[in-house]
Amino acid sequence: MSITAPRTALAWALACAACPATDDDRGAQPWTTEATTSSDGSSTVGAELEASSHGDPSDGGSSTAAGTDDTAVDDSTGAPACEPPPPDPSWLEDEIVDVVEHLGGVQPIDGVLLGDRANPQRRALAAGWLQQRFVDLGLDTELHEYGSGTNVIARLPATGASQGTWVLGAHYDSVPGSPGANDNATGVAIVVAAARQLAALPCRSHDVLFVAFDEEELGLVGSGAMAAKLVADREPVIAVHTIDQMGWDQDGDRRVELERADAGLFEFYDDVVDELPAIEGLTPTDTGFTDHVSFRAQGFAAVGLTEEYVSGDTTPHYHQSSDTVDTVMPAYTRSTATLVNLAFARAITPP
Repeated sequence: MSITAPRTALAWALACAACPATDDDRGAQPWTTEATTSSDGSSTVGAELEASSHGDPSDGGSSTAAGTDDTAVDDSTGAPACEPPPPDPSWLEDEIVDVVEHLGGVQPIDGVLLGDRANPQRRALAAGWLQQRFVDLGLDTELHEYGSGTNVIARLPATGASQGTWVLGAHYDSVPGSPGANDNATGVAIVVAAARQLAALPCRSHDVLFVAFDEEELGLVGSGAMAAKLVADREPVIAVHTIDQMGWDQDGDRRVELERADAGLFEFYDDVVDELPAIEGLTPTDTGFTDHVSFRAQGFAAVGLTEEYVSGDTTPHYHQSSDTVDTVMPAYTRSTATLVNLAFARAITPP
């Protein structure tokens, strides 16, 4: 989350047109669509995927990539095997903890314990480690160098002709002197976990871009550069979801705040949250000074996910040297990751 400023509804259930036609909850513990801009600065999004002003799948958009499986079938029936796996796999919390511990300075990266992720050298170490993490998941990756910093981009392609692109991202830098375990290693961990989970889907109708943004703490610099890149690349973006601070839940209600959710994006999550009884609900807010703002400024539909920043159940260690791994509540991060996994799986696979 950025340093000073306060952080101020996409019919998403799209048919899986690209799918092959023939072939413990634990207690809170430490440890176009066409986008237009309304008068209040938020974007609205049509209910059907059409060629947007940012691109068309037939004009520079992604299609089936080498190595994707577009013939996945159920061995017992011979029918397309498009049923997504459970959104809360046994490895989920371990994955989250591992990412948070590496970025948060508990486990070394190339022999270095990151005290913070503020200077160029430590940010470069974090970026290289994250790129390799995505490579290990089998994703095509790119280090997007934009001048003062580097975004890490990983693409999970559709298994057939792509119907558009979803973007899921979180910033990986921190303020000087803070390990940034909650802000924002937790958000990055959810993005990495989603990449692992969604890569296991046998049938995907859309591309997903997973992005770790640089220099959020310096004024949304990395996400601004990424938004400009999406425009320049004519990427057929449906919507952008960003995650910032998702590791504090003192009251144990597992609630998530959705910041300035553009049309349909609150429902994107609300339509599945009833299947996750550990999460008491979602809270819409009108705040926003984190990475989703950069994309809305370019006309993309966007939403930000965070812990209860407005509601008051938020970390007391914000931008402090005490924002350490042992203050993160991984069961809360896991429950939010489960929400993200389920919502995205529903969006990019058939019912």
